[in-house]
Amino acid sequence: MPKRTDRRELLADTALRLIDELGLAQVTHRAVDQAAGVPAGTTSNYFRTRAALYEAIARRILDQQLAAEQEQPAGPSAATPQDVADLLAAAVDAGTGPARNRYLARFELSLEAARSPELAALMRELRAVTLRSRATQIRAAYPHVTQEQVDAIASLLTGIAFDRLTLDVPAMETPAIARAVLRGFLD
Repeated sequence: MPKRTDRRELLADTALRLIDELGLAQVTHRAVDQAAGVPAGTTSNYFRTRAALYEAIARRILDQQLAAEQEQPAGPSAATPQDVADLLAAAVDAGTGPARNRYLARFELSLEAARSPELAALMRELRAVTLRSRATQIRAAYPHVTQEQVDAIASLLTGIAFDRLTLDVPAMETPAIARAVLRGFLD
């Protein structure tokens, strides 16, 4: 039998996949049990309520993001504005590629967080990890950037990622958008 933490990760990972395939509204305890190939009732034994299941999904994304942050090299002490724009564009574009399920989950869970203070706290924590990463990237080329500017840039790029993932807009290339955002805030 898998360890308790392994089972929790399996269920959260399965729920993440289901969000991508079916949408958050269809992620039920029963659907996760079936998709994970575990006995009926397993998911509800680990996560009693739908809110607890949503929090587990958010925590799993947070854990993955923290692990990825630890694996990243410290990075160059200096970078060009083009380097930073390329890094930010890659982060936006990841939502339509390999990280699609995590981006969809974050967007759907963020909407759900408007009605759940506990989930909102987790989503703010997840956003803080993202902001920390973006601040490091941006400060490599723009050491004078303020935290408020990083926050605004991250919010704009999140909106672009949302539009790209859901509507495949705007038509402008992502690196050009990132350069324009950086210029608008920092040059």
